[in-house]
Amino acid sequence: MPSTLNAPLPVATSVRTSRLAARIPRDALIVAGTALLARLLFAILIGGTYDYDEFVVLLLGRDLSHGAVAYRDFMFFHPPGILVLLRLLQPVISLWWPAARLVSVVADASTAVLVWIIARRLFDARAALAGGLLYAFSPLALTSSARIGQDPLITLLGIAGLALLITSTSRRAALGAGALLGLAIWVKYPAAYFLPIYLLAAPRRFHYFVPAAAVSFGLLLLPFHDQLSLIYSQTVTFQRTRWTMDTGTRTGTVLLYWLALNLPALIGLRQTRRPLWLMAGFLMGSLFILPSQVYYHYFVPIVPFAALLGAGPIARVVRWNRWKPVIVAAVVLGLWTTIIDLGGNSPLFVTAARLSSIQPTISLLRSQTGKGQPVLGDRFEYAYLAGRPALRHYFWNVGVLVDAPYLERSAGRSGAIVLSHGASSGYPAGFLHWLDHRYLRIETPATTIWLTKDRAT
Repeated sequence: MPSTLNAPLPVATSVRTSRLAARIPRDALIVAGTALLARLLFAILIGGTYDYDEFVVLLLGRDLSHGAVAYRDFMFFHPPGILVLLRLLQPVISLWWPAARLVSVVADASTAVLVWIIARRLFDARAALAGGLLYAFSPLALTSSARIGQDPLITLLGIAGLALLITSTSRRAALGAGALLGLAIWVKYPAAYFLPIYLLAAPRRFHYFVPAAAVSFGLLLLPFHDQLSLIYSQTVTFQRTRWTMDTGTRTGTVLLYWLALNLPALIGLRQTRRPLWLMAGFLMGSLFILPSQVYYHYFVPIVPFAALLGAGPIARVVRWNRWKPVIVAAVVLGLWTTIIDLGGNSPLFVTAARLSSIQPTISLLRSQTGKGQPVLGDRFEYAYLAGRPALRHYFWNVGVLVDAPYLERSAGRSGAIVLSHGASSGYPAGFLHWLDHRYLRIETPATTIWLTKDRAT
């Protein structure tokens, strides 16, 4: 009987195969390009707003590059990964600080492609494309990608490790996944969220990726071995003793960013034959109601699982009417941009302070203080944008750990003291009374500033 191993494929089959081969990279490019363009457009449109945390990592990363020792010379309440990254990027960031936002943009667009890669292992091409695009237009992912922060980075690293486990059964893939997980935890502890998902996705290879994660995390902390006790007290002890956010805000944040913005995922949960790790990845979002505080960006690691769950329902809608999802995506992007850009300082629990509101403060600091004179502020954007060092590296989180005399002992060395109006502001009790007796007080629309009397003009 003649062998058929080398027989040519039927024409119809070969055509379908070639089309599929052409469609896979095309779909990946569609997801990558759409995600990148959507994020760039969104970041530009809301570029006049900022999150207070952005300038914490920007200023501390700058100081780290100038020789300051993290956790000893300044307090920081997260692992050092983001500061090390910003230190490496200082040559670019020092010229134009929004360049640091491009890191989040590129990282999050890459996550959209990883979602497509994982979806392609689970679903057909149509559903995989729907899953990648669903992540690309997620309002939560868009918002986080337009800020400088850890959450887009840990999501990228965590999903990259998961993609390795899903697409390969090798030990090398498991070791790589573990190394990526350790790197993610080094950036922010909540990246440990991915560990139980890894265990569900590849239970027989846990003895590879769990030790790899531990070794990766340990090696990355080696340069900070002299500060390990300080790291523990500032990143673990402090976080356990933080003030408790009111129940209404916590509940509202969870309902909005876990459920309301991920309705296709809720529909997808009802479908059968979904991997346990996929359902767990989404359902674990409910745990974020338990900590003392919860913010919108905590839920970014949930979004890839929500997109994968919602891929099937979205794909069916596309089959009926391919233009409807495009129109809906454009409307969502436009509406969400309007809400964030014009919704005040905290639209839907998202911090969106306006750079224009603090420009009078920045201008005054530049004109009334010397370049080497420190600025004491309850937020870091004033010192950073004015190009001044920060006195005592004080910002709002430090305020609950020190008293007024701590600041009084060094306030005289500052060129100015700035008090913010609104959220994430304030000084220890008694400090403002002390300032009013020694400094000239100036009011701006967004801040109160104290200058030494001989510096006021």
